[in-house]
Amino acid sequence: MLMPAPVATPASFAPIVRRHRRLVHATAMGVLHSSADADDVVQETFLAAWTHLGTIDDPSAIGGWLLTTARRRAYDRLRRGAARPATELDDSVPAPDDLAPSDVAERTAFVHAARAVLAAMPPTQRRSWMLRHLEGLSYTEVAAVLGLPESTVRGMLARARRTLDRELVDWR
Repeated sequence: MLMPAPVATPASFAPIVRRHRRLVHATAMGVLHSSADADDVVQETFLAAWTHLGTIDDPSAIGGWLLTTARRRAYDRLRRGAARPATELDDSVPAPDDLAPSDVAERTAFVHAARAVLAAMPPTQRRSWMLRHLEGLSYTEVAAVLGLPESTVRGMLARARRTLDRELVDWR
């Protein structure tokens, strides 16, 4: 019986991006000599990886697959004449890391993972965590909003933090 290919999830894909993005970018830069073009190739490479992750037979070979894909896409860009001429500004001032496609994808995946962990918490525990950490309320204020003793709120928040720490350990 033929088993379906595993589907990539943001949480399973983000570590791959974190681990390989700099090397993929360096590979593209080595061919293209342009940060803008290299950024485009990196984005195309990780998009291809996202869509083809289930077809890769050996998950430990993803690094080689990414580098080969990036190199091929960079050479394709040169052959098509799509590469932009290198400029002094382009080569000396790379795109800021926080706007790089891989960083945006990583942050998005982290938010999805954190939301899933919060959604699995008991409602009162989740609400206490959100009031404290998203709305910035004090323990006393959270206790007043929820109509609970402050000691109960402190306990729920401690359990919520432990759960988040345990479930999101791969994001450190």
